[in-house]
Amino acid sequence: MTDTIAGTVFRVMLRMEVIPGQETAFEQAWLDGASIITDQPANLGQWLSRSTEEAAVYYIVSDWVDEASFRVYERSEQHLHHRARLHPYRSKGSMAVATVLHALTGAASVRPGTTP
Repeated sequence: MTDTIAGTVFRVMLRMEVIPGQETAFEQAWLDGASIITDQPANLGQWLSRSTEEAAVYYIVSDWVDEASFRVYERSEQHLHHRARLHPYRSKGSMAVATVLHALTGAASVRPGTTP
């Protein structure tokens, strides 16, 4: 169990509804452009998930060292370019932001120095 990032990580959570039939193309466009975000010095990582309950719904989560750094990226030309790449596949979307309060590692996670 670890809680070393408590209160320090700024998380962005996007919910994207993709035009039905465009899911595979959307996933590839997201993957092709993912380095635009992960190459940002303040980005800690990002994840793309597909809903198991709603057709053509995706969740994108990205973590940042702080809100100010994310907002700088959000106003950048790189962000506009990345959004433009995904726009043809998107029918609706929403964004929520939060500060990670606690991060706990589960028992099934592989820890350094241990074997699975």
